[in-house]
Amino acid sequence: MMRLNIHFCLILAVLVSACSPNWQNLKKEETIKGPSRAYTAVLPSEWKRAPTDPEVLLITRDGLFLQQISVVRERLDEAFPGKKVSAETPPQELALMQYKKMREEEPDYVQVQKAETKGVLALFPVNNAKPLAGTTERVAIKPYKLDGKDAFLLETRSYNSWGLEYRSQAIGVVHEGDFWLIRYLAPKLHYAARDQLTFEDFLKKMKLKEKCRIFCSD
Repeated sequence: MMRLNIHFCLILAVLVSACSPNWQNLKKEETIKGPSRAYTAVLPSEWKRAPTDPEVLLITRDGLFLQQISVVRERLDEAFPGKKVSAETPPQELALMQYKKMREEEPDYVQVQKAETKGVLALFPVNNAKPLAGTTERVAIKPYKLDGKDAFLLETRSYNSWGLEYRSQAIGVVHEGDFWLIRYLAPKLHYAARDQLTFEDFLKKMKLKEKCRIFCSD
């Protein structure tokens, strides 16, 4: 019975993960520049890019609650309110601060239009599908190298209001005066393992660059 319940939860996640027509469909691999040209990334073919704030990259293959890869930039002095953070802060300390932050908040990055909250989404609100911040549990913290730069890898698990378990891998790095978080999030059932290699390939192809400071066009 528990197995059936989990599969039903996954079906609900599929229903609320339908992508809006204003998302960008990637028919082939596409190389993009991040904000201030501080990184380049290769977006995988057959994935979709969600409309977001300029500081955020958010992509999915089948829908945000089935798998997602995000890259988020925050100013270093704003990333962890109440904490003094610098480029010299050890990655292990940053990882613990990030874990605490994830326990307090599971942010919404996608820009949703009012019309998109009707139909299926009215019957099964998106907030029911997203993982609940308060359920986040630490699985592991490991050192990591992102394009040769010291970083951390934070692995966590969490659950949505239907009891569906999600797995998360978050890479955190200080680069060019900002804090960057690159994250993979997917349900443990079927999707997390299926798209793991895509995330690893995304990380391998990501390149950190010197930030553009004048006459920039992102």
